[in-house]
Amino acid sequence: MKELKKRRLKLMSIAGLLIFLIVFAATGCSGTKAPQETKVSYVEVKDAVGRTVKIQEPVKKIVSIYGMIPQFVYLLGEGDKFYAGGFWGTDFYKLVDPDVMTKVSRGKTANVEEIAKEKPDVVLCSYWQANNKDVKQLESLNIPVICTKVESIEDINNTVSMLGKVFQKEKQAQNIVDYYKKAEQNVKDKIQGTTKPKVLIMYYSGKEHSYMTMGGDMFQSRLVELAGGTSVSQNLSGKKSIDVEQSVKWNPDMIMIIQYDKSAAQTKDEILKDPAWGKINAVKDGKVFLVPNDGDNWIDPCPKWPLGLNWAAKVLHPNEFKDVNIKEQAKDFYKTFFGLNIDKVQINGDLITNK
Repeated sequence: MKELKKRRLKLMSIAGLLIFLIVFAATGCSGTKAPQETKVSYVEVKDAVGRTVKIQEPVKKIVSIYGMIPQFVYLLGEGDKFYAGGFWGTDFYKLVDPDVMTKVSRGKTANVEEIAKEKPDVVLCSYWQANNKDVKQLESLNIPVICTKVESIEDINNTVSMLGKVFQKEKQAQNIVDYYKKAEQNVKDKIQGTTKPKVLIMYYSGKEHSYMTMGGDMFQSRLVELAGGTSVSQNLSGKKSIDVEQSVKWNPDMIMIIQYDKSAAQTKDEILKDPAWGKINAVKDGKVFLVPNDGDNWIDPCPKWPLGLNWAAKVLHPNEFKDVNIKEQAKDFYKTFFGLNIDKVQINGDLITNK
């Protein structure tokens, strides 16, 4: 009797094992796997107003509502991620990206609804737009918005580093910042102990129908100071209208003309032909210069500011910078950061090439 029970138990164990193997073969070996949870990666950056912004990686589409920022996206080689937004300097950047004008056109008509419909990974704006109604609406739709700032060299370095983190290009961003810092230090070293010529930075505004200058708080004035000059408008703030009477009182040693609405060459020609301007030392001595412009004005807060810094320093201190070839610097800059040959770039202005 006991022997019979043992046999039954043994048969039941074998049967159970067979059932398990059949079930395993039908499920585990069928190729059907349990659904796996998709891993989502995020990066956090601190923006120009101190907010921590969380962005899903990788970033594939960005929109900019601030015209000074897309240039830095292209500087990092991420122009293909730029989807829409207006910005300055397109004559240069269309050499890098043939579709840039289409992207700018999208930016002209973009509103909150259209931006939300495109589902960008991130929207870039300026620090002064942080409390803008559109920005608040975008954030309420869970679209990450990063505030940026480019009003000083330090601001630009911080912006490049932040964008490097956004695009997972931190090493490349650091290389750019290192280049910027080296350019700044080289100029500082060369101008030690030199006198500081008085400089009037000016341009013509079609909107104001007036000549304008930059106050001491503007990037352009700070860059001229860094290059070893003294901005005659350093006690002003922002962009201010000027006339010849005020300019005669300042009596600058040099005039640097930026091109915006009106041809800088035309502005220069008008000044040189006007007897009232002829009372100024800069005009008497033939020291009226056109700031180089390749789409970007080189002394504006743009990626090419080191070229503008060296250009201004060479204009102000030709002896100390006689070994600096601005055209060669531009050639290296275009090739290194944008993959462009200088032959493709039209540079307007007084380049001050070595002879």
